[in-house]
Amino acid sequence: MTAASLLSFLKATCQILLLAVPVYYLLKFLRRSRGYRVLSGVLAIWLGAHLAARWLHLDEIGWVLERVAAGLPLFFVILFQPELRRIFAEIGRRGGDGRREPLRGEAATNVVTQIAKAVESLSGERIGAIIAIEREESLDPFAIGARFLHAPVNAELLNTIFYPGTPLHDGGVVVRGDTIVCAGCIFPLGAMDDRRRAYGTRHRAAIGLTERTDAIVVVVSEETGLVSVAYRGELLRGIGTNSLVKVLRSALAPGSDDAASRSLSEARGDDASPGASDRVAQAFAAVKEES
Repeated sequence: MTAASLLSFLKATCQILLLAVPVYYLLKFLRRSRGYRVLSGVLAIWLGAHLAARWLHLDEIGWVLERVAAGLPLFFVILFQPELRRIFAEIGRRGGDGRREPLRGEAATNVVTQIAKAVESLSGERIGAIIAIEREESLDPFAIGARFLHAPVNAELLNTIFYPGTPLHDGGVVVRGDTIVCAGCIFPLGAMDDRRRAYGTRHRAAIGLTERTDAIVVVVSEETGLVSVAYRGELLRGIGTNSLVKVLRSALAPGSDDAASRSLSEARGDDASPGASDRVAQAFAAVKEES
């Protein structure tokens, strides 16, 4: 092999790696979203139709499919808009110097203990609640109109905030580090579909917020007392206290994106069947679940 051919081979290999590595990590990131399944279905249909048009010499249909292919990048951007926004926000965060220091040791343990204690109490009394734990992405845009507290995370304070009749009980709470930043937040609602028809407003708000940010949101249903955790647009219902503690510890740990996903997967297997929890919720579907 001559020096010129070796140089050409190395150049081609570097170009392939430069293209393949970003694409691999992008697909790995997007596979956790619901839009990935939609995109997979659209691409499979388009590819099948394109091959059929070529084999059967359907030139007009082939021409239409080529024009459709030109619009697929725009379709991709629209479909994965929340995920792409998270990617660019992550790039900006890593490039800047505003990264929040994660909680460690006793401070993290105390926050987890206080939240779990509050949730267990609220669940036992069937008092509705929604608590968003901020991770890397700021939740400040969702605090408009909220009451800023800047108080230490405390189970008694959380119970008081969500107690029926108090001014802030209908809104959400944002926890940043070891601080309750604000209460009375109005979070964006997730899209409605058949699977989510049994969900109340708090559960849809938890899904909506986690579709837009990397926060982990804990929800207590005032109808059933069930505790749910939302992350990356997915909702795990009927989670137990021990599993909740594991999830919160993973969420507060540094570099914990994969750890949070794993802890949720483990909780899905450890606790009562999600299907059973959903059947309980569906029993209340005809009634407004959350006030």
